[in-house]
Amino acid sequence: MLSAGQMIGETIDAAQSVISSRSETIAAATRNPLQADVAELGLMVSEKNKAFTKASKSLASDWHRMQREMMALGTMWIDGPLLPGKAMAIMARSQRINEQALASGIRALRPIHATATANQRRLRKTR
Repeated sequence: MLSAGQMIGETIDAAQSVISSRSETIAAATRNPLQADVAELGLMVSEKNKAFTKASKSLASDWHRMQREMMALGTMWIDGPLLPGKAMAIMARSQRINEQALASGIRALRPIHATATANQRRLRKTR
């Protein structure tokens, strides 16, 4: 969870920095379209598209796997009486689902975090 929190904080910080820098690029392009930084303007959509596509694919794969786990968990609940061994198995499977959900969020955030922080570093150098 600490890793996830750190990545979220870094992504937010990078996003604020990139938005500020790119807002200036957009304003400059509005004032003088012939001198616009079209390369940077073009990256604004393509980079996000690539990062969010990777994140979406990761989530779809993980959600499919977790759905199977949850279906198995549901079957455990309705299949016979709740004896101590079964209760322990249900708790263990529930814990795995929780861990998978956290790991899924981290995997999905990685391409977004990588893109935002790389942009932040690159844009700081060009200023």
